[in-house]
Amino acid sequence: MVSVKEISKENQISEDFLRNLFELSKEEISKFLLEQDKSITISYDKIAEVFPIEILEKIFNNPDIYLKQITDYFSIKIGKGVIVRIKRLPEKLRYVRIRDIRSTHKNKLIQTEGIIKISSEVRPFIVRTKFLHQSCGGEFWVKTENFRIESPKKCPICGETSGKFIEVEHEDIDIQRLLIEETPDQIEKGEQPAQITVILTNDLCEPKMERKTLPGIRVKIIGIVRELIPKKNQAISDLYIEALHIEPVDRDIEDLMILPEDEKKIIELSKNQNILDIIAKSIAPGLYGKDYDIIKKAVALQLVSGGKKKVNRLEERRNIHILIIGDPGVGKSQFLRYITKLAPKSRYVVGVTASSVGLTASVRKDEILKGGWVLEAGALVLASGGIVCIDELDKLSEDELMALHEAMEQQTITIDKANIHVTLRTEASILAAANPKFGRWDKMKNITDQIDLPPTIINRFDLIFILIDEPNPEQDSYIVKEILKGLDKEEQPLIPEDLLTKYILYAKKIEPEWTDKAKEAVEKFYLELRKKASNNAIPITARQLQSIIRLAEASAKIRLSKIVTEDDVRLAEELMMYSLRQVGINPETKSPDIDILMTGISSTQRQRISTLIDIIKDLEKDFPNGVPYEEILNKAKEKGFEESKIKETLDKLLKEGYIYESGDKKYKVIR
Repeated sequence: MVSVKEISKENQISEDFLRNLFELSKEEISKFLLEQDKSITISYDKIAEVFPIEILEKIFNNPDIYLKQITDYFSIKIGKGVIVRIKRLPEKLRYVRIRDIRSTHKNKLIQTEGIIKISSEVRPFIVRTKFLHQSCGGEFWVKTENFRIESPKKCPICGETSGKFIEVEHEDIDIQRLLIEETPDQIEKGEQPAQITVILTNDLCEPKMERKTLPGIRVKIIGIVRELIPKKNQAISDLYIEALHIEPVDRDIEDLMILPEDEKKIIELSKNQNILDIIAKSIAPGLYGKDYDIIKKAVALQLVSGGKKKVNRLEERRNIHILIIGDPGVGKSQFLRYITKLAPKSRYVVGVTASSVGLTASVRKDEILKGGWVLEAGALVLASGGIVCIDELDKLSEDELMALHEAMEQQTITIDKANIHVTLRTEASILAAANPKFGRWDKMKNITDQIDLPPTIINRFDLIFILIDEPNPEQDSYIVKEILKGLDKEEQPLIPEDLLTKYILYAKKIEPEWTDKAKEAVEKFYLELRKKASNNAIPITARQLQSIIRLAEASAKIRLSKIVTEDDVRLAEELMMYSLRQVGINPETKSPDIDILMTGISSTQRQRISTLIDIIKDLEKDFPNGVPYEEILNKAKEKGFEESKIKETLDKLLKEGYIYESGDKKYKVIR
């Protein structure tokens, strides 16, 4: 900051102007005195009402000189130290995108907008240090520059350079570091979001500000661009923003992108009775096949999500999660990348390289504000309100899957580490792809036997689709013709990509209501399917019921309809049954068995497990040191079990820790 004494006469603000601003700010001053605030925050329109345009320009171009004068005047009039801040700049006034901040903005006042990616702990920061010069006994203050305390080379009192300079006292303030990055609507397709550090000081770090500075929150920053001077012999410096004001931006991306002419086109499109088919055909037009036709419809619904609803005052999940398991070479990665590009707000993550930080959030040491911790947001937090595409989901580590579990169902991430206790929102849909464990999908095995994912993650997906690469003359002929057609002319989607993105944005805003007939259709479907339960095999549970509700609401939204109809329910049922026929069928009985998804064990497997444990327990009376395999085999065969199934079940019981091997092919039950 610059001392008032150092300000030349031509740069001084007239006392009349300062007095007028003070009088106009009585309400803010009263609040400051009443609530014991540390700062007075004045709206720009009040400042513009008092100051002429030339002084306003000077405030932006040289805030250190002109804001200092306002602060000093207010402090003298009030009789105590105060910080004057500015809020509510007109939207376009001195607005600079993060990627456009340059050295020409150094020491100037700007406003920018971004999403918080990293938030540090609040730490004490030494703003100035009092030194004692041993030779003359003089004491003087030295201001901290560039985040470093520099020992003085010369005593300002006696003028000598010799003698020791001893630190006597410090004056400090609270400081917090944020890293903000550009939001999806600020970047062109294919661009990586730019980032910049923001420094908060004094009352901007108070506990009441904590909820406003969590990772994942979109904020507007008004502040002064500063330069972080490099260490000795380094020529490259960094820019950061010293914040004067920070506020969350409570507006949707929809409001920023959809123009009146776009709205006309969107409404016109929605009048087509086959709008879902048209949208599905416009998604990844280079990928063909019957299975992809179904998947594209489901993903179209996923992009708009279900409606908001509360059960027992708790907000139900509205986002739709979809898992695609497929043979190599069927285009899973290509499909996910296309959806990432199409979706208005999205993140793309690869399981092999992802960490729990990359997916959810983490706490780590702050390398800039030494000694502190930072909270860093991952893809699910940053894409909250959008979609996260996870390729190679099966390659995620156990820790990462555990972090994913809460995010998928509760739509939150809870962090409790290093004195940081916080819950972050992760209201993002997940579109994931995974590979079968043994290379290709085997229709005769359960899903849990073919993919390295726990049942607790698998059953969080609303829909699961299997893409199998198997010969089909009719389909193969169609696919090869479509691909060869693309060699002559690139296939264009029925709806241009930009317009489709805006259509999705528009549809997301709709909150449809349920008609009585639609409710009756859901009830009838659910109860009739439950009646088909046989041999302890349950075909559907309340979790699938919730999925059907979400899908039906999404179907209404994609039609831009304010009501959910029987047709929407019918579509949701078709998608659900298509998915269950692929992954929820018991390979032994060929009937629906939801236990395969819920627990990883089919009803017939569960019966075998229970029977074999009873057999071993019963035979232990005659074989206390362990029941021989042949004895178990004979008893189990009497019950009608095949030898291959008996061996498979014994291996499972050993692996799960229900029994142990007490000798060579001898087994005992763990009690």
